[in-house]
Amino acid sequence: MTATVAFLRSKSPAGVEPRLDKEARTLAEAGYDVHAILWDRALEHPVEETRTGYAIHRVRLRAPEGRPALLVQMPRWWLRAWRKLQALRPQVVHAIDLDSLLPALMARRAYGSLVVYDIFDFYGPMIALNLPSRVREVLADLERRAARRADLVVLPDLARAAFFGDRKPARVIEVMNVPEERVVVSKPQKFFTVFYGGQIARDRGIRELVHACESVGARLVVAGHGPDETALVPMVESSPAAMFVGNLSYDEVLTWTASCDVVAALYDPAIPNNRLASPNKLFEAMMFGKPVLTNEGIGLAELVRKEGIGAVARYGDAASIQKALEELMLSPSRCSDMGTRGRALYEARYRWDAQRERLVSAYRELLGG
Repeated sequence: MTATVAFLRSKSPAGVEPRLDKEARTLAEAGYDVHAILWDRALEHPVEETRTGYAIHRVRLRAPEGRPALLVQMPRWWLRAWRKLQALRPQVVHAIDLDSLLPALMARRAYGSLVVYDIFDFYGPMIALNLPSRVREVLADLERRAARRADLVVLPDLARAAFFGDRKPARVIEVMNVPEERVVVSKPQKFFTVFYGGQIARDRGIRELVHACESVGARLVVAGHGPDETALVPMVESSPAAMFVGNLSYDEVLTWTASCDVVAALYDPAIPNNRLASPNKLFEAMMFGKPVLTNEGIGLAELVRKEGIGAVARYGDAASIQKALEELMLSPSRCSDMGTRGRALYEARYRWDAQRERLVSAYRELLGG
């Protein structure tokens, strides 16, 4: 009998996230009956949708992004996700991040579902709000305990297993957040173009990127959505050096990545989870041979420096970002060399094929063949 797998994710930006989509298609191709239960917080997508190989079932419940009021709606998300799980009765519930784990554990208790806990981001360190350190510690401890109850834990980087300390979950695998190889036709740009695609949030250096691009004559293209759109999008749109292109589909993100000169990946190191970031945009830049602009104080900067695949500035310092951009703009050959090294690194270490095999093998072991 074909095993049913249900993904749980408390958000559905641009319909479905690239990482979730890759994992769902991978399991469908391996012969599983795959479903994804997603929380549509902005009521932007259909309740039911069929993607390549799997079905999407959305909980349409309006809620703010990245605001304390979101917590009020969490119990309603858990309840409605649980009802959808009851209808599906999956053999495996693949819960993404802590805010989707409770319904998965309820399913295990009710009818014996296996629980896969896929940690895109650790919850306590991820929150950008100014939380007391004690609150973050409580959330971190809760997540460690919850992870030990899962049958399988999936991390985007095994280095993050240090979060668990000496009491690690019984089964932990690494499935890196790398893109599938694909051919994308780039669009010629009139100006030196910096592309930022991701969360529209205060901890991503967007304000400083705008000021730096204004100073050096570069063009900044911003795409995405997030908790600080109200403050940041008007600032981007009012700048003669920047443009906001909205919350794009993944294919459109890849087109802009292939068409730009530099991919921006700035993260405030004061947010604990940012120090561990291994974002899509890094590997997408490598795939298309584009240099990466990042900042000191995060693990991403260490890779960029070590491999010579981009420039590193100081976070929150527009002058430092401006200097890094100027150096890239004034040396096309240097940019090209960085991109070539990034592409070689992608081919050698960061293809999706290896991640696909690791995920499928873990599922087969979990389900006994």
